[in-house]
Amino acid sequence: MLVGIGFMAASGFAQEAGADGAEAPAAGAPTGGAPAAAGRGQPTPRTPLVSRAPMRAEWTVRMTTDFSDSWQTEDRDPVASAALAETRTIRSVQYVKDGELQTFRLRTRWSDGESEDEWIIMGNHVAERPGGRGLYVVGSEVSTAQDLARTDFPELGWLDMIYYRGVRSYRGKPVFAFSVPYDQRKLTAEESQLLHLAKQQDPQITPSKLFKPKVSEILVYLDAVTQLPVMYNDGTVLRRYDFSPPSDTRLRPPQKYIDFLRTRDEALRVRLTPPAGPGGPGAE
Repeated sequence: MLVGIGFMAASGFAQEAGADGAEAPAAGAPTGGAPAAAGRGQPTPRTPLVSRAPMRAEWTVRMTTDFSDSWQTEDRDPVASAALAETRTIRSVQYVKDGELQTFRLRTRWSDGESEDEWIIMGNHVAERPGGRGLYVVGSEVSTAQDLARTDFPELGWLDMIYYRGVRSYRGKPVFAFSVPYDQRKLTAEESQLLHLAKQQDPQITPSKLFKPKVSEILVYLDAVTQLPVMYNDGTVLRRYDFSPPSDTRLRPPQKYIDFLRTRDEALRVRLTPPAGPGGPGAE
């Protein structure tokens, strides 16, 4: 679908550039079992299970492969952080959302200390090439634009009440806990493809044998009041979610992003306009 057509006309940028109080188990601890029944006086999750963030919101998803509590701060030495991983990895992604303008800014911070900004503007996912070498539209196969149109937390789209394990306390606050054995979780499209290829060599291989997770169960905590995510351990990456008050200033992309989309919109319009023919529009 050509989401660029009509962008400038429609956008708002045309005129300006544990119920018992016990602490929860450690983030990677196995917590399997049947779906929990609500205890007397306990809150129960509403549906949809994962709330959308407010129309104007800011949050940061901090990621690590270190499942201990030794990592707590965004300000860790980048050199030390890079040494923990053999390859360049994502340390955090900051999301800024303006639902009225249908705009997101995604700021990714890497283990080597570098950061990159991406913008999703009315379904158009635009990023800048390294070194400031121009803007480009992120391909649909890796873009989160379509997912963010439906949910602010697409990584938790698989969550279901069959995985509910009850109310727990996490860092002094009540949370709804969900868990599922690693081999029973829903795989991503990429993981399914890799598993399919691996089964051609070993028909008995399982997701855990192929992907080698650090824990045997996937664990998710949702805030028991807001039902926004608090923690998500997918077996290989531990995510913690921190929400901040939104800025008083409306979210406005840099002018170069607006100009890029305006130029692209016009180029698409020209390319899709049929040539004039006898008796057609524009014919003499």
